[in-house]
Amino acid sequence: MKLIIGTVLLLLMQSVSASQCRVNNGPWESVAGGWFPLTVPLIAHPSTGRIDLDGYIMECRYTPDGWPASSTDRLYTKPGALLSPYFGNYTVGLRIRGTDYPSPVTGNVLLATMPNDGRGRNLETFMYILTRGSPGKPINIRAGDWFATFQLRQDGFHTDHDVDVLLYAGNDFITEPSTCTINGNRPIDVNFNTVDRTLIGEAASSTPIRTNIRLNYSCPDPGITMPITITLQGIPASFDAGVLSTSNPNLGTGMLRGAGQVSPGSAFSTNIVNSSGGDDVTFALTRRPGSVPATGAFSGSGTLVMGIP
Repeated sequence: MKLIIGTVLLLLMQSVSASQCRVNNGPWESVAGGWFPLTVPLIAHPSTGRIDLDGYIMECRYTPDGWPASSTDRLYTKPGALLSPYFGNYTVGLRIRGTDYPSPVTGNVLLATMPNDGRGRNLETFMYILTRGSPGKPINIRAGDWFATFQLRQDGFHTDHDVDVLLYAGNDFITEPSTCTINGNRPIDVNFNTVDRTLIGEAASSTPIRTNIRLNYSCPDPGITMPITITLQGIPASFDAGVLSTSNPNLGTGMLRGAGQVSPGSAFSTNIVNSSGGDDVTFALTRRPGSVPATGAFSGSGTLVMGIP
């Protein structure tokens, strides 16, 4: 009876062992629980017709134990292996070792063969988003947000089980997977030149220090006529959430369209007609109320994103 009990305990110890995974040479984490949360840096690497979210390296390995080196586990995709709440009507999929698998991703694609040698195997598995020639809703992911799940299956020496890899964003991330452009995707230089600091106003609507910029919109697909939005992204100034911060803590840059101010994180509505359009906007230099800004050069930055209402 003791021998039978000992055998049962040995089998139970074997069954609860499983693979381990990690990101960017971080600590190894067990996937024995059936799910594995990972925080990954979201970095878009645009290529022809697509955006690859491949700013990280994910490795998995057989959990080292006393079993022979020939003991091996494997990871495969499950049918419909990619889940995400963020990508709406965009065409997405998984790139696995250089091969594209559009969503819904097919099952039984081998990701890794993991012998009991202590070494990690690079899964080389990333999301991709196909771009298109008409505007779409911007994808706006905040640091800490869950943005995707890879649904995998482990089999081999250990007990077969499902593994859900939950991907969380390690940083804020915004993209609009379209080949439509604002000013041809060239940087927009807002240059206030040399200004008298005593003339800088405390509000974007009233300061006399201003620079006018023309925004031109263009889409490669012909015949596009539709409403669009232009969103201003950037870090607000500490003294006024309605203007962008600059390297001088007492200065900010506001954006105006007509009589309306466009604050960081907000948008204005406009139109594309026959695949093109444009607007005139004004950038206004402001100062912290009651301050006398230090003299010298300063800089700031922001991003304009085209989307749809």
